[in-house]
Amino acid sequence: MVTIRPVINYDKEKCGDPSACLKCIRICPYCVLAYIPLETPEPGKPPEDWVVVSTCRVMCTYPTCKLCVEVCPNDALNITIPSW
Repeated sequence: MVTIRPVINYDKEKCGDPSACLKCIRICPYCVLAYIPLETPEPGKPPEDWVVVSTCRVMCTYPTCKLCVEVCPNDALNITIPSW
């Protein structure tokens, strides 16, 4: 049996600074999303560039759960089911 996993698309331009929000990451009951820096910052400084990533798509229960999409104030997340 083949399981079709949802594709989580994140628009960085719409998101802005996720460290000021983190709503999508905090609301996910399965910890599917994470906020990571693209490079290691200097000690004591925040990261200059970051991205929100899906850490474990297999745990995402979309379309049953759409909490991350619904809570995003900037409409920066989109989840789709790939077609075969």
